[in-house]
Formats: sequence, structure tokens, C-alpha cells
Amino acid sequence: MYTTYDIFDDVLRLRDVVDNFFNDIPRGGRLAEFPYVNLFDTGETIEVKAIVPGVVSDDLHIELVDKSLIIEGNRKEDLADKPYVRRERSFGKFKKAIRLPYQVDRDKIAADLKNGILNITLQKSEAAKPKRITIN
Repeated sequence: MYTTYDIFDDVLRLRDVVDNFFNDIPRGGRLAEFPYVNLFDTGETIEVKAIVPGVVSDDLHIELVDKSLIIEGNRKEDLADKPYVRRERSFGKFKKAIRLPYQVDRDKIAADLKNGILNITLQKSEAAKPKRITIN
């Protein structure tokens, strides 16, 4: 059985792909959720740096669930009672889950917050560390 080829079908499919791409971008053009996070593997530890400007430690909650690090908190409005001339920052509750590449030792986790940067140090578990195998 023969079918006919219609180039306009391909054009319509391409238009749908482009439309879906632009509809899936969140407002403001941001592709990542707040807070913005970088992960570093130092060999023995995993270092997490999250940018949380205007958030104090009392408004943050950090939790380790399985292999996911969950950072949640609240960014309070600084001038809620005054009218804005321009407003680009968002406020309110946030929550971000970060899938960790390795198992970590739950008893060796440290976090500190300084100048709007949240630093979290996670010690890799012994099972996640590389083991050198000697050849006999």
C-alpha cells in the first residue's frame, strides 16, 4: 500500500515542537528552581553551595532522605508594606530536592550560612569511596 508524503505535516509537527518548548519555560525564563545550587566532588566529600540571598538560618530546613538532599525555606518580603517601583525578586516558600551521586554518611554532615551562601559538606560513605584492588 502506498501513502502520500505531505511536507506540511512535517511543518506542523515542527511548529508543535517549538510551541511546546516555549510553553514549558517557566515565567521569567529561569530553567532552574530556587535556590541555585552547585555540587563539587572533592574525593572524600560532596560540597553543596546554594545561593539563598536574604534568607536567615532560622528560615531554612535541610534534610537528607535516601540519596536526596532537600533544601526548603522561606524568603520573606523585605518591603511588603511599601509599593514597588520595580520587582524582579520572588518571595515566599521554596523547596528543592537534589539527587546526590553517592551515598553519604548521615552522621558526618555539616552546614553553615554566610553572606547568603549556604555551604553543606557531606562525607561520602565507605561504600561510595573508591577501593584500590591489589593484583597478586
